[in-house]
Amino acid sequence: MTVRAKLKDLAPGTVFNAGPIDVRVLEHFADGRTLLIADTCIADRHFADQPFKTRPEKPAANPNDWRFSNLNRELNTEFLATFDQAEGPIRSKDILTADWSLADHEGGEGYGIIQAKIALLTQTMYEKYADQDLLELDDWWWLITPYAGYAYYARLVYADGSLYHSDAYIGYNGVRPAFFVESGITLSVEPDQVELSTSALLAEFTSKQLVEEVLRRIAEGQEDGDNDEEDDF
Repeated sequence: MTVRAKLKDLAPGTVFNAGPIDVRVLEHFADGRTLLIADTCIADRHFADQPFKTRPEKPAANPNDWRFSNLNRELNTEFLATFDQAEGPIRSKDILTADWSLADHEGGEGYGIIQAKIALLTQTMYEKYADQDLLELDDWWWLITPYAGYAYYARLVYADGSLYHSDAYIGYNGVRPAFFVESGITLSVEPDQVELSTSALLAEFTSKQLVEEVLRRIAEGQEDGDNDEEDDF
């Protein structure tokens, strides 16, 4: 049985189907926003493709500058459009334009700040949510953060969760988009996916449904207890 719940009622770490991809809840903010990230890498891509230079004497944008990244363009055009095409619970209009820091990995100015709907986690964001055990993934994936002092290196998460850097032109590293949405979006989820207050439960369930749900959970608890007893023999 599924229940209707607000996104803000889902505990951090909860994974749900957002339409084109499954996403993981990272944090609910007091201003009514929720930060989500792709549960897995959606593709392997270059951070920035090798530019074609007809006049190489002219200065070119640094490859690790997210503002000029081809991946940035893809995420905020083709990928953004897939939310409307999938007709899931999150649409492109629900994804909020946000400020994303392009500070370097040492906390320097880097490339300032960019405004966008879809981006990648910064190193600071990664460290925050990794400490909460919310970002485990057996893969290599890009962060948005440039590596200080080098025009070609961007930060990278290894499969074991450690941080390193890689050439922006390397195309076998994963893309794990992150974005902010309205926390009040309504979703259809499994009951054990969501932390509901008493008032939320009363609003979402009829009396009959409440009784059925309580009985179901009691039965599950008894079954688990019986299994534990069998394991003891």
